[in-house]
Amino acid sequence: MSEAENCYISNGTIIKGNITSKGDLRVDGRIEGKLNTDGKLIVGQLGTVDGELNTNYTEVDGILDIKKIDTITLKLNASAKLTGEIEVRNLIVESGAKVNGTITMKGQG
Repeated sequence: MSEAENCYISNGTIIKGNITSKGDLRVDGRIEGKLNTDGKLIVGQLGTVDGELNTNYTEVDGILDIKKIDTITLKLNASAKLTGEIEVRNLIVESGAKVNGTITMKGQG
């Protein structure tokens, strides 16, 4: 069985629809829709995700305009801007990150 491949969505690229990935995904463009990944999601400073997320690990430098995010670990770096409904087990927020929405901390079990 081959390893999952990583994917890069570059600045200037817009994807509308549902995305499912087994590998890591870096977004420097724009995604509008549902995104599911078994790997890491990295949203770069120029990246925007507008929709729903289901990930194990998400790190954000750009913009998340989320209707719902379900992730184990969410890291918001200083330049991150997040709006939406968030369910997370581990939350890391650097000074300067902007959050507007509701955050529900999930238990371990």
